[in-house]
Amino acid sequence: MKAAIIIKPSTLLAFHLALVRRKYQRLFGSVHKGKPGPNGPNKKLINIILELKQRNPEYGCPKIALLLSNRFGIEINKDVVRRILAMHYKPGTNNHNGPSWLSLIGNMKDSLWSIDLFRCESITLNSHWVLVVMDQWGRRIIGFGIQGGPVNGPALCRMFNQAISKTRTPKYISTDHDPLFKFHRWQANLRILDIKEIKSVPYTPVSHPFVERLIGTIRREYLDQTFSGIQRIWKES
Repeated sequence: MKAAIIIKPSTLLAFHLALVRRKYQRLFGSVHKGKPGPNGPNKKLINIILELKQRNPEYGCPKIALLLSNRFGIEINKDVVRRILAMHYKPGTNNHNGPSWLSLIGNMKDSLWSIDLFRCESITLNSHWVLVVMDQWGRRIIGFGIQGGPVNGPALCRMFNQAISKTRTPKYISTDHDPLFKFHRWQANLRILDIKEIKSVPYTPVSHPFVERLIGTIRREYLDQTFSGIQRIWKES
């Protein structure tokens, strides 16, 4: 007598998601199982960082970390500052009327593209980075660039050139403040293509909304529904 085991696709996808979470827990979690990790920044330090940011909205995370080191003797990583601001800092409301410059340029046909990166895992738990390029005016997807493993300056340029290989370049591109977009090779590639880069407003998702919404849709409607999603994007791009 033979017994058959029926497994739903949703069960396999949930199991794969659990493996992905376990992977990053092992990579970036505490080494000692069951023991708490180091204490995070205390309330006083958080208040100092928030006060510096409120008084100087144009200051970025590296500059705030440098100020804390030089003036207060507090050694803190810029990524810790970024996490604190992401959790606690709320920018003041903008009382100016009318559209922003980013919206104005975006409403000019073929003048502004928005780009962003996200990471996903294959069925064998190999990490892949995906670069999404989107036309701000018509919400048209320009293309995708795929990189297996870590991304450096040359890889980022190759991904972008791969995504735009079938169309002409715009006048401007909109990017967020991801450190990957600060590579010297990336800046040189933009100068060669005669493209000007416009940065989104830090900690304000509404300044970069359409590409963020597109990435969420790709995850929910495509990558989270099939194991071969990343391979299909790679072939279609």
